[in-house]
Amino acid sequence: MKKSILSLCVALCLSGCVTASLQTKTTMAQSIFMEPTAESEKIIFLAIRNTSGHDINLAQKLENALLQKGYKITKDPNEATFILQTNVLYCDIKQENNATAAATVGAAAGAGVGIYNHSSATAGAIGAAAGAVAGGLLGKLTEDTVFQMQVDINIRQKSQNKVLASNGQNRGAAQVVDRRRAGFTNSFGGPVLDTQGGGELYDNTRNYNDQLTLKDYTEYQTTLLAEATKLNLKLEEALPALEDQVVRQISGIF
Repeated sequence: MKKSILSLCVALCLSGCVTASLQTKTTMAQSIFMEPTAESEKIIFLAIRNTSGHDINLAQKLENALLQKGYKITKDPNEATFILQTNVLYCDIKQENNATAAATVGAAAGAGVGIYNHSSATAGAIGAAAGAVAGGLLGKLTEDTVFQMQVDINIRQKSQNKVLASNGQNRGAAQVVDRRRAGFTNSFGGPVLDTQGGGELYDNTRNYNDQLTLKDYTEYQTTLLAEATKLNLKLEEALPALEDQVVRQISGIF
């Protein structure tokens, strides 16, 4: 009976989302559409920042990607047609929450197998306990690790005409909502968990000074979220993949 319970629990738990190979995903908060530019005016100034606390290499990768697209990189913002400002706001590690769900499924499966094999409530209770333990352990072993990187993006493009702009600001902090991942076992589990703490930042900026100014550029802003997922994923493997995804998304704007 124990072998039957264990085999059933293994099948149930492994039907979840065990990610053996690295998977990545990127999401941009909103699209940016800039004015078409002549080849001679493809001059860009880069201001790449990182306040995440991790050693992240976006500057060189972004520069290489833009050079391949025909842009000239300048150190003088006054001669640039475009000014690209980015900041890696955070790079966070999360963990799937499958242990409780797998234990519940294992208990139900174990109870069913126990009753079926021995036709008694006692056997069902023993089977449920064994199934819960086996399911919980296997659920824990099959939890994927998720690394998330959030990047704020600001782009300025020189305009031939003066642009009337307001200095007012009405912007709240971007918030990442972690949901359940795909897979049978995951559908029973809770949201992906933050392994480094439970605090969340709510900026809720509401600043207005009602000053109108004429500027010689148009300005665009968006936020980018990149994710890397794998079983037992380590930071040194996740960072290069996240960097590549972020660079691909940002360079795709130009």
